[in-house]
Amino acid sequence: MIENCDAVIFDFDGTLYDYKNISLNTVMNAPLRFSRIKAERDARRNLMGIDFGTAERFNEAYAAEVAKLSGMSIEDAADWCFSSGPANMLAVLRKKYHCRLTVPQVFARLDEAGIKTAVFSDYAYVKERMAATGLPEGMCKNLFSAEELGALKPCPRPFLEIAAALGVEPERCLVVGDRNDTDGEGSRKAGMKFIQIVTHKTKVVDFSAGHPVIVWDDFASSVLD
Repeated sequence: MIENCDAVIFDFDGTLYDYKNISLNTVMNAPLRFSRIKAERDARRNLMGIDFGTAERFNEAYAAEVAKLSGMSIEDAADWCFSSGPANMLAVLRKKYHCRLTVPQVFARLDEAGIKTAVFSDYAYVKERMAATGLPEGMCKNLFSAEELGALKPCPRPFLEIAAALGVEPERCLVVGDRNDTDGEGSRKAGMKFIQIVTHKTKVVDFSAGHPVIVWDDFASSVLD
């Protein structure tokens, strides 16, 4: 599955760990903040794929959208988006979630094969969230956040910037993610190959979309065998 690839770009949530019930658990960990959590998720959905160019412009638009949807002030919305909300997510990850057991071995094997790796998440605090799920520090040095790159998936520019940072041509990159509408669409727009990891949210239509749709264990076996 990794033939003709010089780099593999992994999504995080839903790909390197099973994120079932993440929305419910996030709310249960901060039930009095339900309206903020909902506004944040709705805002991110509204901003999907829009290229703001820089992290600063994205952050301004993100906080403004959350404020509009929740009725909070811009200051309170910004605190939730960039401080209190991420802290709540980290607490939930530490309590409820653990990385897929073979993830470190997959990254090590790819490194041995001379294939570069990166983790690209829509959310910030990638290093901290990976550590919260038990992934070892230093497993992957190339960590990227869509927030920090100024555009949520499926905007293709961040994918292309990651390829450039890795020193690999886009057509030699493989994206491994759980969502066809974000990871898949972004990789296709960037001219990259895509493998979709099956989760509880995988849709029937995904299986006939023209790209591989497999469970993580089968992907890991293809790398490790």
